[in-house]
Amino acid sequence: MGGYGSGSGRSATRVEDYLRIDLAMFKKGCSDSDCSGRLTWQSGGSVIASAGYAFFYDQLVLEYSIGEIDDRHHVKDLIPFSFTEQPLGGRRRWFVCRSCGARCRVLLAGYYFRCRHCYGATYESQYKRFRLKGLAKATRLRERLGGTRNLMDPWPDKPRGMHWKTYRKLSESGRETLVLRGI
Repeated sequence: MGGYGSGSGRSATRVEDYLRIDLAMFKKGCSDSDCSGRLTWQSGGSVIASAGYAFFYDQLVLEYSIGEIDDRHHVKDLIPFSFTEQPLGGRRRWFVCRSCGARCRVLLAGYYFRCRHCYGATYESQYKRFRLKGLAKATRLRERLGGTRNLMDPWPDKPRGMHWKTYRKLSESGRETLVLRGI
């Protein structure tokens, strides 16, 4: 009973379906002093969500609104930080999930920003029964270049602001992966 492959499959939501906040999204200067600004999330070139933030040494304060235009709720979410000492000196900063107290680098957006375990979210790779090793890499590269995941679409053009050298390197890597795998 039970074991690998048993059951009807996964029913949890996927991490990739959520908006998320990663500590890497914040400027380097934020870790040394207080700073504030606005985070935005985009899909297809248009802004789908935004949140104001204030980054302090010991916590992150997020302010955003949720709901339809006629029924909006203003949310002020205080997310504390935790620190761990590093072997060669320095300290690493972590978010502390307000629901379960876990340290994490990425928080997912629901009504509040919480860790993936609190939302029961799993990674997309956990759903795959078999893997085409280069396929996931190629689709990630296409998305990074502003394209779609569909391999039948033409290769995406160079995004504005990206160096040509970087674009050529990523393009060659993605195309070689597809050719080597026979896709």
